[in-house]
Amino acid sequence: MVGLGGVPSVILLVVLPLLPESPRHLVYRGNHEEARKVLHKIYGKATEEQIDLVHASIVDACDEARRNNENESRWSKIKQLHGDRANLRALFSACGLMVISQISGFNTLMYYSSTLFDMVGFSDPAAVGLVVAGPNLVMTGVNMVLVDRMGRRRLLLCTAWGMCASLIAVAVSFHFIPVNQQTLEVPDYAHMSPPTIAVLVFVLLFVISYGLSVGNTAWMSADFFPLEVRSMGTMWMTCSNWVSNVIVSSSFLSMMKTMTPAGTFGFYAGICGVGWFWILFFYPEVSGLPLEEIRVVFERGYGRNMRTRR
Repeated sequence: MVGLGGVPSVILLVVLPLLPESPRHLVYRGNHEEARKVLHKIYGKATEEQIDLVHASIVDACDEARRNNENESRWSKIKQLHGDRANLRALFSACGLMVISQISGFNTLMYYSSTLFDMVGFSDPAAVGLVVAGPNLVMTGVNMVLVDRMGRRRLLLCTAWGMCASLIAVAVSFHFIPVNQQTLEVPDYAHMSPPTIAVLVFVLLFVISYGLSVGNTAWMSADFFPLEVRSMGTMWMTCSNWVSNVIVSSSFLSMMKTMTPAGTFGFYAGICGVGWFWILFFYPEVSGLPLEEIRVVFERGYGRNMRTRR
């Protein structure tokens, strides 16, 4: 069982050599010819003149980043990320969506799915847990297909509300299940009753909504940061992910006992509802913009009324 964790590592070992290097990294390191080859792969139908324009914009951005980073310490990069209003807005948007993706309670289902479904009487809770994880994998793939066609902001607003609605239904279903609040056990007569089946159905709908919305999109926000502070911004974004993950996963069982299962999932539903409004006001649309132009969005606020699709 432990060895299964090595399978993704082996897959990465095989496919990573096939992944082209970032053209911005290549230009920053002075390897312009290799960068142009990568740009031709990315923009397969582009003319030589169009590649020249893209390459020139990358060169300008790298030159600016190099000037900004010249003789700069790590502390000065931190100040640059937090002291510049556009960078700070980008950090707030990126880390905010990442925190929402975690405090929505999704990973509590991944970590405790067997415990949760055993509690409501399913005979093979581990298998049910796989049924929950499977839709997340599929919907993540669907998200990857839709996100560039619809745009991140539009896709989030169209799907994230489903997380809130599904968790409200889970909370209502748990209200009709006689759960012992101290042991989190359900009497045999309540097993496989309509409310317990409803819990499974609405948890699946929550997972589908999560996979279509914040689950995958939250990790795309690294491109909000200018090249000179991108590594620092991505670091904070990842830290916000794991800190909020630890808080939610470590408090789940305690919340189930103190707030009841219905109250716990109602609480997560409220967070998802607040998260939808947070996306509405603080998460901009950047689809269709070159990386070098995304900063302009945050210089004007959060750009929620800007049309950036091209």
